[in-house]
Amino acid sequence: MFTKVEHQSNGFDLIKINNDETTIVFTNYGARIVSWKYNDNNIVLGNVVEADEFYLDNPFNFGATVGRYGGRIENATFELEGQAYQLEANDDPHHIHGGSNGLDTTFFDYEIVEQVNQTKIIFTTELTEAQDGYPGDIRIQVTHTYDINYCWTVEYEATSTKTTLFNPMNHVYFNLNRDNNVVDNHVLSSEELLLYPLNKQHLVDTEEPIDLVDTFGKDKIALAELFESDVPRLAEQMAQCGGLDHPIEVSQGQLQLCNDQFVLDVETDMPYVVMFTFNDPSSWDSDFNIYKAHSGVTLETQCMPNDINRYGEDACSVLEPHQPFYSKTTYKISVKNEDE
Repeated sequence: MFTKVEHQSNGFDLIKINNDETTIVFTNYGARIVSWKYNDNNIVLGNVVEADEFYLDNPFNFGATVGRYGGRIENATFELEGQAYQLEANDDPHHIHGGSNGLDTTFFDYEIVEQVNQTKIIFTTELTEAQDGYPGDIRIQVTHTYDINYCWTVEYEATSTKTTLFNPMNHVYFNLNRDNNVVDNHVLSSEELLLYPLNKQHLVDTEEPIDLVDTFGKDKIALAELFESDVPRLAEQMAQCGGLDHPIEVSQGQLQLCNDQFVLDVETDMPYVVMFTFNDPSSWDSDFNIYKAHSGVTLETQCMPNDINRYGEDACSVLEPHQPFYSKTTYKISVKNEDE
């Protein structure tokens, strides 16, 4: 394995790791993944050439570490330990992805640790309550590891000075097709696929998920089958969102995404995977915006969005003061066998 750093303008550093048939690239801006190539096929959406211009005004969080809170918080408010907190309503009237001063817009410090069979990039930063409106100052470490088996691992660690919310995730968009052709042909696979419907404010408001395995009678489901389903409850969700933008509960934190060439295996210790199929890219007015609907699909491993307003202090995103947070997700890419 070989690692090098490229310094671009605007404070951007690109950390490039080459490993035989694959190259993966990260940046200190948002501790994000920028590129992951298997030979000449980039399986994530991003821009490695003009990263210093592409990401600064990009509203879609390409490859970014998102936090302090991934997903929406209803009406940009929550209560914790008897105190009400008002957050930035950056998804009016809601708060989303930690606000405009969240982790995705932070330049992280970093250290590169090269080992025999893997390379680690340890990103660190601190968010204060004055910056983002959440209680407590929080120290955060995000470690990206890439190994000889073409496995990318993301580990999150944090400690806070006060009881706070912490629900980090990575907003990577996968597209296993060449030339970013739409992901409708991608197939989801897990022994359990429970999709939580959203209301018209894009918030979960039910404890009765749609059991996709039961609905389709199988545990391998093409995205096109979801988009084109005539099952009333599912069809209503696909029409409302233009595709997926939903938390999904998978079996034992394991999920597989594949097309006719690649298999991506995902394993996480977080309870949900939020899948978003980039349903309306048109809001980004930029020459960099070459994307059409369904150009990629996120696999955001996290707590249930808005859990603090659904479950109160039993929410999984509640982090006690001086108690360590730890979470781990792995993404492993491989070439599909002919008999798969």
